[in-house]
Amino acid sequence: MGISAPAHGQTGSVLPSVPASTNLNWTALGAGQKIALAPLKESWDTLADGHRRKWIALSQNFSAMSAADKETLHSRMAEWAALKPKERQQARLNFAETKKTPAADRLSNWEAYQALSQEEKDALARKGAAKPAGAAVAAKAPPPQKLTPVPVTRNSPETHRERLAAQQPVDRNTLLPLAPASKTSSAN
Repeated sequence: MGISAPAHGQTGSVLPSVPASTNLNWTALGAGQKIALAPLKESWDTLADGHRRKWIALSQNFSAMSAADKETLHSRMAEWAALKPKERQQARLNFAETKKTPAADRLSNWEAYQALSQEEKDALARKGAAKPAGAAVAAKAPPPQKLTPVPVTRNSPETHRERLAAQQPVDRNTLLPLAPASKTSSAN
């Protein structure tokens, strides 16, 4: 149930870039973008910024599409939104693998597949590569005290920087961390 066939009229063109400064929250999208991305509304907050940028870039020519192309795009978006994260990852892997095949071969393979009867399609699906059995046990997450804290950078949120600064005071002259005051020196 992946989206592997190109939409009508699409060829593997490069999508226009979306500026990094763009606010990617659903509420910040324009009215046209919300219409174009409507099937993704419920799952929008769960998407990574990179995926949001790709969907926004894809929506830029939505108003110029024919009604049939809009309907196709929305149905594929709805299918995509219904997938679980693991299924999405598998669809991405399948897409990357498919892109390795020359376009002419992909088209002839797709047409040959479409010509098959439903029984032949089902038999082909059963004959496909078996899913690998889990070879490794999922690792147990380490306790938080054993994890290294993420360093503060200029891109860190201001609240995160302030919280860390409060935990570890810095000498204003040298910008080096101050040694924690011992309890015995504070008692004197």
